[in-house]
Amino acid sequence: MSIDQDVRSGLAAELDALAPGAELVDALERLSPAALTGEDLASYVRACARAQSQAAAGFLEAIHHLGRAQAGRTDRRPELDEFSGDEISAILGWSRTMSGRKLDLADDLFGRLPEVGDALRSGWLDEPKAQRFCEWTRDLADDHARLVCSELLPEAPELPVGELIRRIEETAAALDPEWAKRRQKRAEKNARVILSPNPSGTATLSICDVNAVDGLSMRDRVDALAAAVRGLGVLIPVGALRAAVAARLLDGSVAGLDDRHVALTLAAEYRDPPPAGSDDPRQDDPRPDDSGPDDSGPDDGPGSRDDYGPDDHGSDDHSSDDGTGTPDDHSPDDRGPDAAGATAGETPMQGVLDLRDLPEHDLPPMLDGPEPGPGRVRSGTSGLRLRLSTALGLDQLPGTVPGYGTVLAGDARAMLLRHRHGEWRVVLTDDDGRLQHVLLARRRPRPRGPCPPRAPGDEPCTAIVELQVPTTLLAALDPHEHGAWAPLLAELQQRLPEVTSRLGRPPREQTGDPARRRPRAEVDRWVRVRDRHCVAPGCRRPAHKADLDHTVDHALGGPTSPWNLGVWDRHHHRAKHHGGWRVRQPTPGRFEIRTRAGVHHTTLPKRILEPLPRPRPSTRPRPLPDEGWSEDDPGWRQRFVRRTGLGAINHGPAIPPPVHAADDPPPF
Repeated sequence: MSIDQDVRSGLAAELDALAPGAELVDALERLSPAALTGEDLASYVRACARAQSQAAAGFLEAIHHLGRAQAGRTDRRPELDEFSGDEISAILGWSRTMSGRKLDLADDLFGRLPEVGDALRSGWLDEPKAQRFCEWTRDLADDHARLVCSELLPEAPELPVGELIRRIEETAAALDPEWAKRRQKRAEKNARVILSPNPSGTATLSICDVNAVDGLSMRDRVDALAAAVRGLGVLIPVGALRAAVAARLLDGSVAGLDDRHVALTLAAEYRDPPPAGSDDPRQDDPRPDDSGPDDSGPDDGPGSRDDYGPDDHGSDDHSSDDGTGTPDDHSPDDRGPDAAGATAGETPMQGVLDLRDLPEHDLPPMLDGPEPGPGRVRSGTSGLRLRLSTALGLDQLPGTVPGYGTVLAGDARAMLLRHRHGEWRVVLTDDDGRLQHVLLARRRPRPRGPCPPRAPGDEPCTAIVELQVPTTLLAALDPHEHGAWAPLLAELQQRLPEVTSRLGRPPREQTGDPARRRPRAEVDRWVRVRDRHCVAPGCRRPAHKADLDHTVDHALGGPTSPWNLGVWDRHHHRAKHHGGWRVRQPTPGRFEIRTRAGVHHTTLPKRILEPLPRPRPSTRPRPLPDEGWSEDDPGWRQRFVRRTGLGAINHGPAIPPPVHAADDPPPF
């Protein structure tokens, strides 16, 4: 096949058809990216990625052989050991740690998980995703690890790395819930606080290996307090504001104060402008940075998230009937009352805040305000998605916290109790897990014993709980068999007949004033549940922290109806309006996107209930670090030695013990 630098109509198809190998590399070398259109560049980049993946597989296979090589012989040692990495470090100038990581990856790809190695070699799985398969299945028994890979490899090329990690966690926890729980409890014993310096002179404080429920509660309280301080007119970037809240809560300077007074104290710190020439960060532009971090969500790991919240000042849609809501963390128009007079192009300074006579009702309701009125959509700062069957204790399938990741069944049920005052959405699906209807639960299961009163800082309206259940299963449940859940189940079953005729269909279109662009609460919930997260390719920004946007702009006559609304995070919302993207929604939930480079993407409606394997407890689970090491698995012990550097462990004549003179024992 001949490929030259003259761009032809079939170039994209020709490149996409080439498998990794010499022909593909030769074709790429004879093309110049500068001579390609946006559409052909997309195929060129995909081809480069396939070639790079194959090259990565070849490199990893080579160092795997080098780590087991013997001088003058082509046969290899059966296992890597603690000295294998030294061969790699000496050649490439790497540290022992880096060499060990690469050898671990190679050992997994060409030993424990050969199907992942084959996918990398064939070019359709990249190295970062192959590495996540190895890292996040390392504690599993080999049969479980291979089963997780066989389940998720087909969908892995289309998933962002963070979403792939969540799916691996979820599938592994479903396979052996007891093992997952035991592993988590062992890890919690290693909980610690670490302070580490940064090259910039700042420091990073990390709270590691805490229980997921406690960690999420810490995060949610910091977010709620930061939102309250922001509501008092403090204009510093929200990331710095959250850091200031966390610092005050930990350093003891606000000990004994309730949340209201903590918010007032933090806001009061910005009441006076800093002196000229000082190093106070308040002299910087206090407006949130429009560029912000990347909105790709958890791609850097399950704990990495961006900082932006629901949009109340964006170019299009909002979530409540009355147009009110929480201030957006990212809006450039969110300046507070004292910046209102700033002219265009000016940098508004932090206004003077006199909080001494602040009346009680002026504190934002996020901390101690009343429940929102009827028809008002909650602007949740946290969420939980859980199968109703798991909430009832019928199974041990894991739940999901959007923007965080997987939580085990026991932790998810504990979070239900903490979020009992939040908004509970019951999402009905068909037997294939597709959305049929969304109900708001009016009742809650009461905890055993007296229900404690809600405290002022007990997140009255910030949590969104999503209970997912097939309609057929809900109809078959017997409320009398489920104790405290009986009132809620009876209520849902009583409401089933009235929604049966509407199953699978979105709420009716909005009627009344055609100029109204904000959707009704019922429409808002449906669209956010349907789309699950930002619909832009590769983005997993949770729906409850993103914007609603009219596919056909409301200003151009686009109706406020489910088939013309979609979930877009702030960055991609701006890409649609200001970045040259073109979007169509031919059917509800199906988006056809053309980027400014001319590349076409199609996203389909999401499945509410993702398929999970049935529990299959392993007969030979991996030993945990404090449970000893299995004598039946010498390979595991060798890997332990190489990773920890705790000394060689000999396993027969294949790896002979070193011989030293009697008067020269190691170390030398």
